Amino acid sequence: MSSHTVVTNQPGRRTLLMGNEAIVRGAIEAGVSVATAYPGTPSSEIGNTLSRVADSAGLYFEWSANEKVAFEVAFGASMCDQRSLVAMKHVGLNVALDVLNPVSLRGVKGGLVFVSTDDPSQHSSRTEQDNRWLAKQNCVPVLEPSSPQEAKDMVSYALDLSERVRLPVMLRTVTRLSHMRSDVSLGAIERRDREAAFDWDGFSYRVAGFDKLFKRHKERHEKLDRAQREFEGLSFNSLELDGGERLGIIGVGFAHNYCLDAINKASIEEEVAHLKLATPHPLPVELVSRLLEGVDRVLVVEEVDPFVELHVKALAKDVAPHVEVLGRMSGHLPREGELGPVTMDGTLATLLDLEIFKESRTDLEARAKDLLFDRMLTLCAGCPHRASIYALKKAVQAVKVDLRGVVVNGDIGCYGLAHAPPMSFEDTYFCMGASIGVSQGMARAGVDTIAWIGDGTFFHAGIPALINAVVNGASIKVVVADNGTIAMTGFQPTPQSGRTAMGRPAKRVMIEDIARAAGVDSVEVVDPNDLEAAERAFRRMLEVDGVALVIARRLCATEALRVMRPEKPVPLEVDSGACTGCRICLSQFGCPALVWSDLDGRARIDTTLCTGCGVCAQVCPQRAIGIREV
Repeated sequence: MSSHTVVTNQPGRRTLLMGNEAIVRGAIEAGVSVATAYPGTPSSEIGNTLSRVADSAGLYFEWSANEKVAFEVAFGASMCDQRSLVAMKHVGLNVALDVLNPVSLRGVKGGLVFVSTDDPSQHSSRTEQDNRWLAKQNCVPVLEPSSPQEAKDMVSYALDLSERVRLPVMLRTVTRLSHMRSDVSLGAIERRDREAAFDWDGFSYRVAGFDKLFKRHKERHEKLDRAQREFEGLSFNSLELDGGERLGIIGVGFAHNYCLDAINKASIEEEVAHLKLATPHPLPVELVSRLLEGVDRVLVVEEVDPFVELHVKALAKDVAPHVEVLGRMSGHLPREGELGPVTMDGTLATLLDLEIFKESRTDLEARAKDLLFDRMLTLCAGCPHRASIYALKKAVQAVKVDLRGVVVNGDIGCYGLAHAPPMSFEDTYFCMGASIGVSQGMARAGVDTIAWIGDGTFFHAGIPALINAVVNGASIKVVVADNGTIAMTGFQPTPQSGRTAMGRPAKRVMIEDIARAAGVDSVEVVDPNDLEAAERAFRRMLEVDGVALVIARRLCATEALRVMRPEKPVPLEVDSGACTGCRICLSQFGCPALVWSDLDGRARIDTTLCTGCGVCAQVCPQRAIGIREV
């Protein structure tokens, strides 16, 4: 049984929870029976927590093959009157859109909530996409919590709402909320032992003619209208308006905290009306209209696009044409990036001519410039991906000579850091599985390419593109960096791991078997830490006329260290007498455990970081690196 707080049935107890953990607690309290996810920062802890507590909580959880499958599994449970939750990062919803649209049109039965963890300022993402637009496109209600407490409570409300209006509901969070910790008051855990049954007659999901299906659009709009009417009196929304204020502020979701902090710091509570808005879509028109009719100017504070601002502008034209609506569109807040106290303070200082906030964000950044330095992106010490890319680079140099004659198309994962110095051997980086697809387009244009993809990404989105290459005869080369786990998002299992998210044994699905079944004739598996063997395999791959694939397989160094605990790896050391100071180990390989000593002009090894993998010993032309005597 798990001892995690999220499964403690002690109503009223206050406990410290991460925002993502609070969402899990909310799902457990509300009687979710099926939960699914695909890992992706900042959402990963939702699935990580569920994987730990699913058995104790009496629910089923899985890491699905991708977000689309995760959504489909959750919807399947909903159709059988079970409450379900599916979690993903913001760009993951792009993958699930194909099923979200028909789900919102056909309707749900058991409550279905999907968590979209958006990432303003793209701290760990390729874009800061705002998924409220996708919710609007698909007629889905959106809830935005402002704290872990609200995140927990909103899950339960969202499931109830989903069942009342028969629509999936989006719970949209942002990075700061996902990863912050706060005290949360626990509620009672409900056990909902519903009979799992498909309603053959009363709740049909069949097409039954496209004319009948088209009529579902009107039904969907009516469902959304019901949600809007409910949002007008929702307790998560609150308006502070006395009647004498000239400026009103709408704080949406987590951004509401920045508004309150700035108002309190400036002691202008009586001068500013403010609306805490937790329901950006559909907008509670009557509630917002009350604010618009009582002030001269309204500042909309939200992350990350001017989604609410645009809708408030449209509403103001009808109910309060005199009101000036300000925000990201007007330039009073930046058009991109996450907000923060400094940004909000500066905006209020400008609008109200306040002297209290004298220092701008630009001033602070300039002052901090000499105190801070940029941290270089790098792979972990002992990471097998570094050895793979080193050997691949050597193979390309041997076969092609000119490294710029081959485009390396990267993919999403740790191995994407192949672009960083000193390797600098990755040229593109787009979305899950794109490496294999774009490589085919380049090959058709006559450009030599290598698709550089990871094991988790291969299972997520690489397989269809690989089949496409085989069927259409695209002569591409694919390297799968297989480190046995989805490391970047928290070491979740892959289909090769032999275990499920809940720790149960599972049949292993191997990449090489899939590649051969897809029609790839040239498939090799190699240990990248054997640099010579890896380089030879990559050379053979480059010389194949047609599709060729090499799997560079070795367990993630961090995961390997976990496995070997409590034992410690035996670090390597540099023989200062044999080292000539050529710096090749640093300039061409660049493991973080390798450092330079200005005292004697020689390389040395930081034994606290060294994993003992031995690859640097193979790189050193002087053979000056070996096992440290202990």
